[in-house]
Amino acid sequence: MGKIDNNKQMKRESLLDSAFSLFIDNGFNKTSISDIVNNAGVAKGTFYLYFKDKFDIRDKLIADKARQVFCRALEEMNRVQLDSLEDHVIFLINSVINQLNQNKNLLKFISKNLSWGFFQKALLLENNEDGDSFYQRYYLLLDQSGRMFRNPDLMLYMIVEFVNSTCHSVILQQQPVTLEELKPELAGVICDIIHRQEIR
Repeated sequence: MGKIDNNKQMKRESLLDSAFSLFIDNGFNKTSISDIVNNAGVAKGTFYLYFKDKFDIRDKLIADKARQVFCRALEEMNRVQLDSLEDHVIFLINSVINQLNQNKNLLKFISKNLSWGFFQKALLLENNEDGDSFYQRYYLLLDQSGRMFRNPDLMLYMIVEFVNSTCHSVILQQQPVTLEELKPELAGVICDIIHRQEIR
């Protein structure tokens, strides 16, 4: 990457970081484009080189944050030896949960704004350090399992939505149980979802 490209990337990242900080602190509706550029230390015109409007930067920020979380989960999975498809999926989900537990602001932002469309786009586009996307790895795990599934996209959607909805209150409010109490229950339901989708 040349110096000019590097500077452009740094400005884009600065705007994304600024927007994330302000959206968390002030809320999306109370944050203006002027607030974002002032906090980032760039001219207002620079904003429009990278983003159409405030909704566009929010959407790109959601996708970027989701990609980072799932790529880190993949990188962690690459360092361990796992056997079954269920073991792989549960490992990935636990990695995601642990990351969100360590960064509660990220949990609030992603879970409040992440739709399936954004989620799917994020997983399709981002490459991890091995050059493949989370979505590609998911399908590779299914292939390697030697098993057939009725609707792999629906299976992934149900797992993600279930984990997202159950973890939110547990992580933020420790209700109705602790995260450590929830994890084995999550694992059981994830296995049930996988087994129900399997063509036998």
